[in-house]
Amino acid sequence: MTGPLAPQGGTNGASLDLWPSPGHPLLDLEPRTSPWVDHLEDAVLRWADDYDLLDSAAARDRLARSHLGELIARSYPAMGFHRAEAIAGWFTWAFVIDDCYDRQPEGFLDYDSSAFRMLRLLTPDATVRPSQASRLDTVLSRVWRELALARSAAWRMRFTLHMTHFLAAFKYESLNRRHRHTPRLLGYTQLRRASGGITPSLDLLEVASDSEIPPLLHETDQFQTMFNRASDVVVWVNDIVSLRKELVAGETTNGVLVLAREHDCGLQDAIDEVYGRVGRWIEEFWRAREELRTLSYQWFGLTTAEREAVESYADGMEAWMRGNLDWSESSDRYRRADGVRLASDTSLLRGARHDRLGRHEHIEAS
Repeated sequence: MTGPLAPQGGTNGASLDLWPSPGHPLLDLEPRTSPWVDHLEDAVLRWADDYDLLDSAAARDRLARSHLGELIARSYPAMGFHRAEAIAGWFTWAFVIDDCYDRQPEGFLDYDSSAFRMLRLLTPDATVRPSQASRLDTVLSRVWRELALARSAAWRMRFTLHMTHFLAAFKYESLNRRHRHTPRLLGYTQLRRASGGITPSLDLLEVASDSEIPPLLHETDQFQTMFNRASDVVVWVNDIVSLRKELVAGETTNGVLVLAREHDCGLQDAIDEVYGRVGRWIEEFWRAREELRTLSYQWFGLTTAEREAVESYADGMEAWMRGNLDWSESSDRYRRADGVRLASDTSLLRGARHDRLGRHEHIEAS
């Protein structure tokens, strides 16, 4: 094994081979990167700084070393520059909230109330300002107004639904950690799509390209197969590349651990099984893409622009699958179990009345 995720000594899982083998379908996907990568890296830190989201200088360093801007650039290579700021804001929000929910004391947070308060900001007309909000709520409110601009009602409803799933999943992951419970495969497959935040991330492909696919095509069997398979590839590969860190941290909600228990096998065998599944999912994605291309040309009334939007979305899903893997090579987020979180301030999740103000608070209140 000579890939970038080759074994590193000294921690649990150090001898594991985490990179796909040569010839794997994942490596056949073309790597692409947006020219705005440096701007995106700066934008992520600017969002975090302006709204005072991070715990410390060490947390800011961790965010910088995560190279979140590179993930965005690899996942949205065709993104227009004018969309970079808002998309960087959403990813900053998502990474901070993920860390903030991580390992909170038992019974300390009301997950349902926090999710409800945040979801109230995602109104169809994108005009509601946060009330009794935390700094994290304020970020989400501003990002939503920018993302939803010029989006259809259908897109806004889909994005809100996927955000609902993302926020709901934190509660179940917390229960798994608290009770040292590794989920069964059937339930985990559904939970992982939600907890990874990949479904709203894929919705942002339409924002990045300034185009939307027709709602009826979005609901076709072929498109839903592509959407689910691309989601599965991203989050299960993430489970592999983050495995060493999660073993050290005592995490139990991980697909490699799920398969190891399901098949009563070792971790390396489980990793190989995950990559086998990933290869099959990519092949299913490609078959569905060809069927959808045929269907779109048979669908009477579709415009050239709408067919191009379908192709753009499919290209974007392929970019996500490959970009997520390549980003893992340079990001420290899943390589280092140093105990540093981006944020642990529970007022970010509780919407506390006296949450300290970020630099942009006066803008949001105006």
